[in-house]
Amino acid sequence: MKKILLLSLIFSFVFSNFCDAQNPIQSEQIDTEFFIPIEKSNLYTRVVGNPDKPIIITLHGGPGAFNVDHEFYRDVFEKDYLMVYFDQRGCGKSEEWKDKTMLTTTQFVKDLDHVVDYVKNKYPNKKINLLGSSWGGMYGFLYLIKHQEKINSFISNSGTANIQHNTLALIKHEKQLANTLLKKTNDSTKINRYNEILKKLDTIEKSGFKETFFVDMNTIRYEFPKELGFDVYWAQPKKKAKIDALLKDPGFYTRNKYTPELLEKVMSRFEYVNEAFHGQEAYNNLNILNELAIVKTPVLVIQGEFDYAIGVESGKMIYKALKNIPKKDKQLVYIKNASHNVPAEAPEELYQSLTAFFKKHN
Repeated sequence: MKKILLLSLIFSFVFSNFCDAQNPIQSEQIDTEFFIPIEKSNLYTRVVGNPDKPIIITLHGGPGAFNVDHEFYRDVFEKDYLMVYFDQRGCGKSEEWKDKTMLTTTQFVKDLDHVVDYVKNKYPNKKINLLGSSWGGMYGFLYLIKHQEKINSFISNSGTANIQHNTLALIKHEKQLANTLLKKTNDSTKINRYNEILKKLDTIEKSGFKETFFVDMNTIRYEFPKELGFDVYWAQPKKKAKIDALLKDPGFYTRNKYTPELLEKVMSRFEYVNEAFHGQEAYNNLNILNELAIVKTPVLVIQGEFDYAIGVESGKMIYKALKNIPKKDKQLVYIKNASHNVPAEAPEELYQSLTAFFKKHN
C-alpha cells in the first residue's frame, strides 16, 4: 500500500510550485501544533494561516494516510483562511491505534465531530469548511449526513460515495481491456494470461468484497493494470517522477516537520489502518448515495475524467444524489486528461475551482 501513500503525497508538489507567486505568506499568519483529545486517543493537529479568516479543515486520503496538506495549500489558502491539518485516528503523528474495532467509519465520524467542536471552541465565531481528498471525500460526506449544521461548505476532490461501485467499475474496465487485448493477439502465452485475468476478475467480482479483499484490491489496482496497459491513478504517468524529486527535497521535510525516518514509520501505520478498513465487508460495500439526499450544505465535487480509482461516473452519481442542494450551491467539475491525482496533472484548473468555490461561499 505504499504506492497509495506516495500518490497522496504528490497532492503537494505541483500545486505549491504553481501557486508560489499567487499568494505570498504574510506576517500575521499563525503556525501552531497541538493534540485534539478524542475517545481513547489524541489527534495531531497543525493550524496554519490567517486567524481572522474562515476555517478550512482538510481531510486526508487513505484510510490510513497522513496530512502533509500544508505543502499543498500553503500558498493557495493560508493567506485567506485558517487551515486545520490533522492526522486521523492511528495515522501520521497522531497516537498509534491498533484496536481494529474502532477503526471504522462510525468511529471516524465521531472523531471528526470532536475535531470540529474543538476547533470551533478554540477559534470561535468563524465559518467552518471541509476539504476532503480521495477517502477524505467519502469521509466528508459521512460527516455531513450526521452533522451538516456545523459545516459551511464542503469540497470533495476525487472522492466517492459508493465504495462498492469503485471496485465494480474498475473490474468492468479491466474486463473490457482484457477482452480487447485477447482479440488483438495470437500469442498463446498472452492469451492464457488474459484469460487468467478474466477468470480472477470474475472471482473477485463474485466474492462479496469480504475480509480477504485487501489482497484482491492490490491485485486489481496495481498488478493487473500493468499488464493491461493503464494506470488506475494516473492519466499522465510521466508526472510520477515528481514524487521522487519531492521525497529527496530537504525543504519538503522541513516545511512539513517530518524526517525520512518518521515518514517510513507513518507509512507502516498507513498500511495497518488501510488493511483494517479493507478487512471489513461493511466498508468495502459502503454506499451512501441515497443518504446524500439529506445534505443541504453547499458542495463542490471534483474529479479527473479518467479516474479509475473511484470510477469515471462517480462524480456524476454524487452530484445527482445531492438532490436537495439548490443548483446555485452545488457544482460538478470534471478535469480533462487527469485521473486520481488531479493536483499533479491539472493544477491550474483545480486551483481555480477550489478557490472560486470557497470564495463564493465564504
